[in-house]
Amino acid sequence: MIEMLLDKDFFSSSDQNITVEPRAPQPVYPEHTHNFNEIVIVTSGYGKHILNGRLFDLYPGMMFYIKASDCHLYENVNNLHLTNILFRDPENFHFINGINQLIPNPDPIHSHYFFDKKSDENIQSIIKQLTQNQSSAVQESLFLQLLLIFNKNFYVNEGTGSSDNRVKQLLRWLQINFKEQIDWEQLTAQFSLSLRSFHRKMKNEIGITPQKYLIKLRLANAYTQLIYSNKSITTIAQECGFNDSAYFSTCFKQEFTFSPQALRNNPDKGYH
Repeated sequence: MIEMLLDKDFFSSSDQNITVEPRAPQPVYPEHTHNFNEIVIVTSGYGKHILNGRLFDLYPGMMFYIKASDCHLYENVNNLHLTNILFRDPENFHFINGINQLIPNPDPIHSHYFFDKKSDENIQSIIKQLTQNQSSAVQESLFLQLLLIFNKNFYVNEGTGSSDNRVKQLLRWLQINFKEQIDWEQLTAQFSLSLRSFHRKMKNEIGITPQKYLIKLRLANAYTQLIYSNKSITTIAQECGFNDSAYFSTCFKQEFTFSPQALRNNPDKGYH
């Protein structure tokens, strides 16, 4: 039975609509749901997050939304530190209306975002204020500012702004277009970056190379399809951007410690 976390254990009163709950570090946590919503910010470390059966890799500088109806869990955590902003249904906010329009639709591919360093500074300032004994009106206005910051980190096809902006925009582009065959020189030029500087920034900020990041995106999608689709392993490999099914199997086993066939035969072998 899936555990449900209840608002009464986190909110100080029935009138409180927003609260901050740090997880430093976040342990492995089994599949659960809650009767409140969350915005989760990855402040440091790494891990795997499964949201409604879809696998996402977590990196520093990433945020994601969890709706009250969602089921999710954390696995393979490595010094993963999270800041959770818990909030009740925005329709019941006392002072600000229409906030739901700023929260992404239920499609999980649009729920996880990277944000740039300037945004991070503003986010940390807002979180600090949210942890103070603020009035409901101030809390709701701060929450609105937070949503507006996240909405600035939208998907684009070309890079704009600072170098850090452009790196995060390219990472977001890859999250959506990971199935495509990538020409790294051409793609980095599209975002007004040199391949060398992009490679360096990737290693410094999330600890892996661009190619490794791309492979992990593809493997995460393949993992989900192996459990929830009837497609052949070869078809899944091809659809996720792997032209060689043997190479796909090798990468998959390195990432998850078991083969695609083992997961297909026994879905419970995964993180459920």
